[in-house]
Amino acid sequence: MDIEYAYEQQKELRNRIAMYKGLFLETGGAMRNRLWNFLEHEGHGWLHMRGSCAESGYYVRSFAYRILCLVAACRLIERQALYVDSVVAAASDRRFLEAMKINIAVWTKADLYAGLPYDGGSNRDHFFRDHLADMADALCQDGQMLSLKEFSRRLADDDREFRGVFMFLDGATRGETDRFRFDRLVAAQLVLLATLNRFGYDYQRVPYEQFLSVARECEHPVALANLDALTHELGLEKEEGFKYMLTAMKESTASR
Repeated sequence: MDIEYAYEQQKELRNRIAMYKGLFLETGGAMRNRLWNFLEHEGHGWLHMRGSCAESGYYVRSFAYRILCLVAACRLIERQALYVDSVVAAASDRRFLEAMKINIAVWTKADLYAGLPYDGGSNRDHFFRDHLADMADALCQDGQMLSLKEFSRRLADDDREFRGVFMFLDGATRGETDRFRFDRLVAAQLVLLATLNRFGYDYQRVPYEQFLSVARECEHPVALANLDALTHELGLEKEEGFKYMLTAMKESTASR
């Protein structure tokens, strides 16, 4: 009976994950591509808002939209796991759930800046988890994501519920003397690369050199050390993709 129970729970969890895994891979791929684009064109100032959230340009609006879509997809998958006994889940499914956790945590963990002069109570360069969850959930209706056009209409009606993500992005750039958010964007890209290399489609996988290129963008090496600690905390350090990420972070730090 125990074997049968475990098998049924594993099957149910896998089916539930499958409902939204494709959504995560698509939103994750879109977010990864936007972060590549940002790192390449950061100096152009495209993330500067010029007016309200609704009046902001396409680049800012679509950036905010991609962050919230990614988090919403992760949360949809996490909620499916609540309906089954994930303790008996197959190892690969457990690791996928942990990957969803780190893709949210990389936006919300103030500890990413441990060792830096950062006030974690201010959420200036990170999101409070519940606040981020509320913004992401507002983008999702009956398991379906609002389109960017629908998101823009919501902003025009009332942008207060989404303002936090715009404030995080507004003016983000390299070399900010009193901000650390650029390193969070780098960390988010590293986590996405690792997740897609491990769980994504073949065409979404990238070579080690691209991990190293992103890791070298980090301005404060302690943030990479803290991301390393988070990865180990969630038990992902032995997973393909995440091993690339950890090695690249160590190499980039050692070469400074």
